[in-house]
Amino acid sequence: MVLVPLEDGDRCQVLAGMGKYVIAIDLNPLSRTAKAATVTIVDNVVRAIPNMIGLALRMKDLDADRLDDIISRYDNEETLRAAIEEIVTRGFAGV
Repeated sequence: MVLVPLEDGDRCQVLAGMGKYVIAIDLNPLSRTAKAATVTIVDNVVRAIPNMIGLALRMKDLDADRLDDIISRYDNEETLRAAIEEIVTRGFAGV
């Protein structure tokens, strides 16, 4: 698993091509980085990292089956579609 905290489409595509799980933080849901990542967090890196830490702390006691279920239901394309819809609906001021 690799975290790509800043937009780097080339690096993200290479890592994904190597079979790595890539978590990308990117403000642009249409970028190459966002599309190539396994998991895209559409947010500012300064805000996303503390949120990721908080989420990890809340999930640390979940059993493996529950974590596997969460992972199996995650759809990065749907996440990107939802982010685009949010931008279209609320505009960039809401981001």
